[in-house]
Amino acid sequence: MFGYIRPDAGRLLVCEYETYRAVYCGICHALKERFGLLSTLALNYDFTFAALLGLSLKPDFPGYEAFTCAAHPLRRRQRVKLDGAVLPYVGGCVVALAHAKIADNIADSGGLKSAACRLCLPLTARAEKKAGALFPALPALCGEMTGQQAAAERAPSVSLDMAAEPSAAALAGMMEALSGDPLERRVLRRFGYLLGRWIYFIDALDDLEDDLEKGGFNPFIRRFSLTSPLPAEQKKAVRAYGRETLNITGAEMAAAYELLEPRRFKGILDNIVYRGLPRSIDRVFARLDGKKAGADAGGDYPANNLL
Repeated sequence: MFGYIRPDAGRLLVCEYETYRAVYCGICHALKERFGLLSTLALNYDFTFAALLGLSLKPDFPGYEAFTCAAHPLRRRQRVKLDGAVLPYVGGCVVALAHAKIADNIADSGGLKSAACRLCLPLTARAEKKAGALFPALPALCGEMTGQQAAAERAPSVSLDMAAEPSAAALAGMMEALSGDPLERRVLRRFGYLLGRWIYFIDALDDLEDDLEKGGFNPFIRRFSLTSPLPAEQKKAVRAYGRETLNITGAEMAAAYELLEPRRFKGILDNIVYRGLPRSIDRVFARLDGKKAGADAGGDYPANNLL
């Protein structure tokens, strides 16, 4: 996950914002306790969404506790208490994906980036081993993802769907494990699959200019046979196609989300699904245009309709 799944913070109630931060801090605490202090560096907004969704479906909520954060030592904060299921599991997803990403960077990159990743790899390997001991399915999911992704990128003709499939399959497996209820697991698997596709597509669009400049793999470069510098007409075509792809995927994701019945945090989850994701799209396209996203940018996905 890459930090695109975030709320539209300006539309959250103050209590909702504090709750969101308490969940974030709860995952950070779980990472430190289960996988070591350095593992907290891999935490981002995407995992906070996963934890919110998992906690919202549990019959019991662990509650909150006050703590003092080393990053903010002068003010006591609230965090969700470390439970025995959701927060450690989401922490395991954090370190497993971080290790897979670093290993993938070593294979794909050269020079200083590859050297830096090689230095980090032993640290993430230890955390990933701990995650595998607690949640054996995670290393296998991430290993399959990186192997299938490498194979897709080597294929002479790879479609957008083929390129996104490894990420989609990995997120489907991870999200499914957030619940023990068979019906919820089916919905979470579908939701996670679409979430993985959406993250893959938006990250590819976000990296488009950089990949063009450095010759990196990008499915949109393959799809449109793009060259650098990117002509205005080609950029317009990629923007239109990319936004349509993201909107359709996001709308299908929203339809799956509507099948879930959260016991708590519904206001925050609705905000992320219906407002936060469109704002992330606007931020990415604003960067493609060399602009900053406007303060009121972002629309909504309809709850049950494709765009």
